[in-house]
Formats: sequence, C-alpha cells, structure tokens
Amino acid sequence: MTFQQPPSCTAIILVFSLSPFGLVFANAQNKNNNDITFDEHMIITSDRMLEPIKVSTDPKKPRLPLPAYDGAGYLKTIPGFNVGRKGGAGGDPSLRGMGGSRLSIVDDSQHVYGTCGGRMDPPTAYIYPEAYSSITVIKGPQTVKYGPVGSAGTVLFEKERHAFTDTDIEGRASTTVGSFSRRDYVAALKAGSSQGYLNLDANQSHSGDYKDGRGNRVQSSYNRNNANVALGWTPTQDSVIELAYGHSNGEAQYADRANQAREIKNENISLLTQFDVDLQLLKRIELQAYSNHNNHIMDQFDQGVNAGANVRRSTAGGHIWFELSPSSDIELTLGLDYMQSQHKGRYIDKTQDQGLSDLLAKPFRDNLHYNNSAMLSELTYSLSTGKVVSGLRFDHWNTELFIGQTGQRTDDLTSGYLRYELPIQQALYYIGIGHAQRVPDYWEIMKASPDDLNHKAFNLKPEKNTQIDIGWIYQGEIGISTSLFYSHVEDYILINTNTEKTTAYNIDASVWGGELDMSYLFTPHWSTQSSISYSHGRNDTEHTALGQISPLEAKFSLNYQYQAWTAGALWRVVASQNRIALGEGNIAGQDLSQSHAFNTLALNMSWQHDLGILVSLGIENLLNSTYAEHISRSGAKNDAPESEPMFQVNEPGRTAWIKIDYTF
Repeated sequence: MTFQQPPSCTAIILVFSLSPFGLVFANAQNKNNNDITFDEHMIITSDRMLEPIKVSTDPKKPRLPLPAYDGAGYLKTIPGFNVGRKGGAGGDPSLRGMGGSRLSIVDDSQHVYGTCGGRMDPPTAYIYPEAYSSITVIKGPQTVKYGPVGSAGTVLFEKERHAFTDTDIEGRASTTVGSFSRRDYVAALKAGSSQGYLNLDANQSHSGDYKDGRGNRVQSSYNRNNANVALGWTPTQDSVIELAYGHSNGEAQYADRANQAREIKNENISLLTQFDVDLQLLKRIELQAYSNHNNHIMDQFDQGVNAGANVRRSTAGGHIWFELSPSSDIELTLGLDYMQSQHKGRYIDKTQDQGLSDLLAKPFRDNLHYNNSAMLSELTYSLSTGKVVSGLRFDHWNTELFIGQTGQRTDDLTSGYLRYELPIQQALYYIGIGHAQRVPDYWEIMKASPDDLNHKAFNLKPEKNTQIDIGWIYQGEIGISTSLFYSHVEDYILINTNTEKTTAYNIDASVWGGELDMSYLFTPHWSTQSSISYSHGRNDTEHTALGQISPLEAKFSLNYQYQAWTAGALWRVVASQNRIALGEGNIAGQDLSQSHAFNTLALNMSWQHDLGILVSLGIENLLNSTYAEHISRSGAKNDAPESEPMFQVNEPGRTAWIKIDYTF
C-alpha cells in the first residue's frame, strides 16, 4: 500500500536498519551526509506492522533478544507473541493468548507437525530461522490460503526462489558465540544463471545448560544440525521449477520433565512449479507437492530409568493456486489443497523390554490418521476510496483413531474473512471480520473425555472462532501502528489437569486486546521505538478467567547511529498476571499460579564494514534478574547437576553474545 503525502511534508524514508535493537528513521535530505549510513544489512528489534494485520521480518539479521535456534525463539521477539519455556529450545509459541494448533505454522508451504505427546517438538522446533528469507505473521483468521486456517494467526516461514539474470555466485556465513556455551554456525551458497540455480545452506547450533539470575542451573542443553538443498530451473524469467530437500537432526534436555529428547529428526522433500502467464484472465499458476517425516525418541535411560518411547509422524500434501485478474481492479486466487498425516508410536513395556535397543526393535502401531481436502478463494477489489480483501474456504476432514475406544469421524468446516482498507494521506485504516473453524488436533484428542476417563476425547466439537480486527497505521516523522481485536470462540477446546486424568472438553470463550508500536527519530543519530501488547481472556461458560493468557507487556528502545557504528538499549517491562485458571489451559501448558511482574535491560552495539562484514554484540538481562514468563512450564523436574527444582522454568540470567556475519 502506498501512502499519499501532502507536498508540504518532508519525505521520510523508513530504513529497516541499524541496531539489532531498534527501528531507525532517516531523513531523505540527509542521505548524502557523511555522518549517516544507509545499510540494508542492519535490522530492527521489534518489527512494526506496515500492512494491515501483517508483520514481516528478515530472520537473517541479528536481533535482541538473541533468539534460540528454533522458530519459537524467534517469534518471541515479535510483539503479541510469548513462548512457554521448557528449557533452551522446543518452546511453544502463543499469539495473543492462543497457542498450540490455533497458530498455523507454515514451513515454506509445508505443514510440519510435531510428534511428541508432551510437545517436546512443536512445529517450530524443526525450523532454523536463518535458513529462511522472510518470516510473515498474519494476525487472526485473515487468510484462507495457507492450509487449515489458524484461528489465532498464521506464520509463514518462506524461502526465496532465487533467479539470476547472469551467471553469478553469492553466499553468507555467520557465527554466534554466547554465554552458556552457545555456538551457532551458518553457511549458505547460491549460484546460478538465467537458466537455473542451486541453493545450499547448512547450520549447526549448540548450547549447554544456562543459569538463571540466582545462579541456579537450568536443564536446557541442546544440539541441532540442519541442511537444505534446492535445485531450480528457470526456463523463462517468470517461471521456475524447483526440487528441494531438507534434513535436520538434534537432541535436547528440558527442565520441565524427566524425559530427554534423544532424537528430534525431520526429513522433507518438495516440488514447486510457478508459471506467470500472459492471458487475459489467468496471470499465474502455482503447484506444489511435499512430503515430510518426523522421528522423535524420548527416554530416561541416561538416568537409569527403563522408560522410553519412539513416535513418528508422516505428512504429505500439496496445493494448486490459480491467480486471475478479471479486471484492473480485481485480483482473484482460486485454489485446492490436500493433506494427509499419520501418527504412530512404539513404547517401552517395562515387563518385557529393557533399554534403547529393545525399544527400537519393537513394531510401530498407528495412533491417529487424518485427511484434509479443501477449496478456497481470495479476492482483492480496489475501490476509489480503498480496497476490499476477502476469502472463503471449505474443508473436508476424515479422522481415524486407532487407540482408546477407536473410531472414525468426518467434519465439514467453513472459514472466511472480509476486510476493508482505507488510505488517507500518511495513514491507513482497516477493519476486518474473520471466522475460522478448526478440528481437534492430535494432542487434544489424546486427552481423556470428561464423560469417561477411560476414553479419548474423540468426540470434541470443532472450535469456531469469530474475530474482529481493527487498526490504524501511520507513517510520518512518527511511525505508529495499532492493532485491536475481539475474538469469540464457540466450542473452545479447554485442557484441564485438575481431574484424575487430564481432560479436554468444549467451552465458550472470548479473548480481546491488541498491540501498539511507535517509532520516532529525535536527531539524525538518535531514535527510539516502543511497543505494548495486551490480551484478556475469559471462560464464558464457567464465568472465570481463561488459562494461559500472557500479561501486559511493553518494550522501549533507545538507539544511536553514527556512520558504520550503532548502539542501543532495550528495556522490557512485563506486568503481573492475577487473572488465572489454575490447572487449565491448552495443549502447550496450563496455569500454575499467579505470576509476578518483572523487567529486564539489554545493551547492544554493532559495526558494519564495507567488505560485507557485520559484527554485532549484546548483553541481555544486564541486571541478572531472576524471573519466569507467566506461561512457563513447571520446573519441578529440573534435575541439572547442582541445581534445585523450580516452581517454574526460569529465564536465563545475564547473557553475553557476539555475532559475526560475512556476505559476498
């Protein structure tokens, strides 16, 4: 969207640059000033919403706080998100108080689901952010294009389809070293010509156990390796056929459980074709097919306990999209997609099995299968006074349960949205309403039914979320973006641990809140940015608070730039959370108690060299505070050497890091 500016206004260039901890504005009149540098390699801390309901960011740029190696750690840096900490990795992201399958995670057009019944490996656990070209967050049910609709939102981890006009080669390498033996190594290479390309990237991540502010050791170590290769053929400038393969493997320790993750493994392959066509109606065709396999081994063999399990999940699917332009004012996408997923497992029988070798010799047994097929449309209609964006999707589900009472079910669901956007000079106003219907996921179904604790919760009703989103975006000497929402969820699936067995059942719920971001350039060298986010949840059926809602949070940054140097400070302030539902929540976690307010301070500095070298460093939790996020998991089973169990898994204490990037 282009904003109109009156002639009397000085043009302001928004430069997503500079400090890993702040948004910097630069006046166009100073562009040739020797004191000011404009470098696309620098980044921001808190990504401001520049389009309605959408936040986009470049994951290759350093940022504060330094993310964990996986996708959840990165999402935590975006306003509105929080992560339920289990240890150093494998956290479960939550957007506006709604987590689990309410947040749709799309890995370069693939749906990669976790396997572990205890959420050791949520979908983001298989994602290394720096391997992607962009991360886009679509808030609320305001898209139907990317598979089953995320009622809380949709997160797109996307890779660039690289096309060369001439024979060329480019690449990057990155090294991060930090406290608690944190080590990240990244290498990427792209080579090609006008006829095709080859993309390669690999990374390795490691961290030992960290310590909280009191010096208590938190069981949180992990190791992770990822490698990806993509081979593309570009027969024309507007067409591409790409075959891609990815592999990742890792292990992790957690502070919230006795089980270790001996293996977290993913293997995926995809075939993508994109063709731009010059027809009167049809403008583009995209077809993708994919298949991915997850393998997860969890056990307590290292502690001398004969307990373990090996679970697998295989998911395959694809989509076909037709992009049409019936007129200059209308853009229309019509599509079909399909997905099938199978979950199976094998488990230690303590009466017959002993150790890992016996576990791996056992046959796998099916747990749950489901198939999803859908048809969709998305429409953009440009008006003289703005534009209308809408979408409609029909899903057909077949689900089969192989354990517990066993059984089959069929669900036909409808989701859609309608949004109006109105630009006025430097401002953009929008209002939208969306409706998303969601079938119960594997983790919800595997809980006990409150009607019969010996049965699985296979009769849960589909969840139906109707949400209103409104907002205002302003770009001028001060940058402002606001996003407000109200959500009514019929048949919300609640997880309750207050009974003999953990149960899942339907209630009605409502959630409302929003985010506000502001950025301002004081001088050519000094800038500031602030953000605030809040969500309020209510169990409308039982007239109580809704569990797992993060409290009010604000961030304030002060940033300085001079030529190739930057420096900054980030202050994060989080309020207490007194509205809780003890023992209730979602598949990612349940409320443990009221939580205390806390604040943290972080400092940073960076230096950019003309030869493509960027050095950035920082200190997080400078004052070494001891604190835990409200949605943190219980730390009662933290058994790291010379440590004590914690009520909740505490966040890391003072953490220093340095990152070196080289691009050629």
